[in-house]
Amino acid sequence: MGRGRYALEVGASCLVYALIITGVTLVVILVFTQQIHTAVLYLSYGLLLEGGGALISGGAAASFSPVIGKLGESVFHSASWDAKRVREAEKQARVWIVTGAFLFAFGLLVSSL
Repeated sequence: MGRGRYALEVGASCLVYALIITGVTLVVILVFTQQIHTAVLYLSYGLLLEGGGALISGGAAASFSPVIGKLGESVFHSASWDAKRVREAEKQARVWIVTGAFLFAFGLLVSSL
């Protein structure tokens, strides 16, 4: 599989994840506020917060996956991380990062309304 196709697949799946999270967040906010203009304000804050959290979590997982593996080995006596396991953790971190970027962009878009 080419890099371009892989990037499109990851981007499309992350866009779907971000849309689902946005929809659920909007429904939850509407249940509590029951006013659309107040819901838009809280939605922008919520999406910015969720997007930032996903970016931080994904970045931490990508940056510290070998460290986290060593910590798990010493604390929990789990199996050691090989190169394949590190690559899988970094793939999952990419999804978190791209989804967080979409959520952050949606938050900026909603705040401009």
